[in-house]
Amino acid sequence: MKKQGLIFSELTVAIAILAIILIVVAPSFHSLIARHKMERTVTELKGLFIAAKSEAVMRNKEVYLHTVGLADTDTKTYTDDWCVIATTEPTANSCTTNNNTLYIVDGHSLSGLNIKRHQDYASIKIDSMNGHPKFNAGEGVIDWLTFEKESGKTITMKMHMFGRLYHSRVASQG
Repeated sequence: MKKQGLIFSELTVAIAILAIILIVVAPSFHSLIARHKMERTVTELKGLFIAAKSEAVMRNKEVYLHTVGLADTDTKTYTDDWCVIATTEPTANSCTTNNNTLYIVDGHSLSGLNIKRHQDYASIKIDSMNGHPKFNAGEGVIDWLTFEKESGKTITMKMHMFGRLYHSRVASQG
């Protein structure tokens, strides 16, 4: 006579094996989520930058990129209360939108990142003639934004004076 189904000990062994597999896979899954969030942030910031350059040239009006709620210090603060706004206004003090707001990347949808800005560039003006950002004299490339996940992996968004935005990755320290 054949046995039908599993006996309790077989079921217990199967559950134990599944638990071990989940314990082994969980850290890499967490790492995958963190990497995806950083890549999404890079993509959204690049999109905002490209759109701001296009709007400046198309409207023949200067556009400003404002980093609101971002510090320029080395203190690690994980906050979601930040945004980057593309607007035609020369100042912006909050993440609320108005009629002059063109685009916004909101930190609330990109939670869990430590993000800081370049010390001299809380705002960057985009030229209306050529779509290039205006930097201080002598600066060709700036480290515009730097962010990291709790894991310690860091990405720096670099902005070139001729309007190119690219990023570099740095592995965790220590």
